[in-house]
Amino acid sequence: MARHMAIAAVCAAIKGVLSETYPRSQFGTKLKIDTIQPKDVATLSDEGIAILLWRVTVNTQRRGLPPRVDADGRTFRPSLPLDLHIMMLPYATNAERQHRILGWMMRAMADAGAINAGQLNHYLSETDVFPAIESVEPVCDPLATADYITMWSRIEKAPLGINYLVRMVLIDSEMSLDTGAPVVERVIKAGVPAE
Repeated sequence: MARHMAIAAVCAAIKGVLSETYPRSQFGTKLKIDTIQPKDVATLSDEGIAILLWRVTVNTQRRGLPPRVDADGRTFRPSLPLDLHIMMLPYATNAERQHRILGWMMRAMADAGAINAGQLNHYLSETDVFPAIESVEPVCDPLATADYITMWSRIEKAPLGINYLVRMVLIDSEMSLDTGAPVVERVIKAGVPAE
């Protein structure tokens, strides 16, 4: 359950986790780790890791969620369950260096495991996007060859990459469903015609 900035917070947290943990003794201090858009793939140069959110889908296994009730008892429209498909693209000036970055990146993502609310709320200017009990877990989810071909046919430059899936990012609604106070007492007047 998170605010609408959750998608940006997830991508920023992945970037932050990788940026803070990469081995500077091996890769130096100039390894670029950044989120990009599809149009930016063709401009990748030097060395780094590009984080490309390339697809967002509504999680079909959790459709029809019940209305959300907050801590104060207010009722809101159901949360929107999203799956985020994130392509991680290591790039370098030569193949061996790119393969080293890929190997470290995949190991670092596996070691990171679930990203907790403290990390998710740390990398954006808003610090309350996710509640304290929330976490997300990027899972390596390789695409089928046909899916890779379809994806890269739309992007001219086809760098080496691996897909990660972040399931069930719940975007909360701010639209209240409250209709008024519950009926506590009913007054019936015998012998008085109804109006």
